[in-house]
Amino acid sequence: MKLTIIGSGTVVPDGKRNSASYFIETADARIMLDCGAGSVHGLDRFGQPWQKMTHLFVSHFHVDHVGELASLFFAFKHGMRDKREEAFTLVGPRGLDRVMNGLEEAFGSDLFEPKFPVNVRLLDPGVRMQVGRDTWLAVAKTPHTDESLAVRIESEGRALCYTGDTEYGEELVEFFGKADLLISECSFRERKAGVRHLSIKDVATLASRAEVARLVVTHFYFDVDESELKSELQMNYSGEVIIGRDGLSLNL
Repeated sequence: MKLTIIGSGTVVPDGKRNSASYFIETADARIMLDCGAGSVHGLDRFGQPWQKMTHLFVSHFHVDHVGELASLFFAFKHGMRDKREEAFTLVGPRGLDRVMNGLEEAFGSDLFEPKFPVNVRLLDPGVRMQVGRDTWLAVAKTPHTDESLAVRIESEGRALCYTGDTEYGEELVEFFGKADLLISECSFRERKAGVRHLSIKDVATLASRAEVARLVVTHFYFDVDESELKSELQMNYSGEVIIGRDGLSLNL
């Protein structure tokens, strides 16, 4: 399994960090996690096989995670260099169909009708679905928005997890348990009352309690000093810490 970070940023404009987006390649699937601003062009910039993408998982409906959904499908319709017949599957929480209907009203009723089949799967927390011969995708509820989901992808004995956006929740410890790699939002230095995001200490505690092997932190609303941030995380987490940045690729 291979991870490439397409967008490690937030809604805040940043020339070095696109909004949230991650590309996962397994032996039998090519899965994008979220589709924030900058991610569609970022796919090509970082050499990802976007024309052969098999699945897009949407964690929730905030603009910095789903804002380029229309652009992606416009690229599928008008920007494909090669003919494609393989089906594409859009996966997300209940309510994703409402988002799609709004985009169709804005951009045309045929927006989600490229020249290959498109399937839509609306998932409830706890669902596990097969996305390849030996690749599975499972989701769990996160405490962020009404619909927000975390995701766990398992393939050939490896597990990669992604928090989406969330605040700390004990229920996520089991869901992320023993993962080979956890991609976690790390929004704030200190927890902010009434704001459902993770602080540095929250991230480290979650990764430690879940006993994940490697931790990749992204989605920062603060200026990042990489060595300082790594040291702060390692105060409460003993595994490998990687500071996420756009274009970074990791093999599991």
